[in-house]
Amino acid sequence: MSVTAPVFNEIRPLLESLEQSPDPLFVTDRNNRIVLWNKPLERLLGHAESEIRGATCGAVLCGSDRFGNRYCVDPCPVVQIANRGEPVHRFELRIQTKEKTHVDVEVTILHLPAPPPYRFLLSHLVRPLDTVADEAPRQHAEVTDMRAKRLTRREIEVLGMLANGLHVTQIGERLSISALTARNHVQNILDKLEVHSKSEAVAFAFRQKVI
Repeated sequence: MSVTAPVFNEIRPLLESLEQSPDPLFVTDRNNRIVLWNKPLERLLGHAESEIRGATCGAVLCGSDRFGNRYCVDPCPVVQIANRGEPVHRFELRIQTKEKTHVDVEVTILHLPAPPPYRFLLSHLVRPLDTVADEAPRQHAEVTDMRAKRLTRREIEVLGMLANGLHVTQIGERLSISALTARNHVQNILDKLEVHSKSEAVAFAFRQKVI
């Protein structure tokens, strides 16, 4: 696993879980430095993790829109949104491979709370647009783990908010419910998924494409 600084025990299980995802993804810290780059993304873009460890994602991906307008710049707009505590909605991006060719992708951001000095990590799920189009009608059918099927629609909604870095109080405010009710939803999620922490629940949901 590619990590640029010592990883606290609270973070390590989450990163190890994300690293095993069959989908291409990378993780950055609050300074926009790459701390994880998994094998599926290496196969997609050609960069080995040892080559880009610690680099900014903008320097590696050179992301732009389809018209060539540069999107990946410093300071990173995605990090700025995360710093404000706001959810980052999925977006499309044209990124550069190691061979200087381009791939059009959809990027989904998971805002992962982390202990100091990290504050948060940002997981970037990178999926080629042709793959997204092909798999969209079948996405729900891919959820095969029975634990994921136990979740209610509201619990999946809460899980998505946890993935975006919202705290229980913020979730309650978004859903117009009490913090106690929101906390009960979170505990039900942990019980149904048979995990011990919110980070583990988010990682499970990510692997199973629940969110």
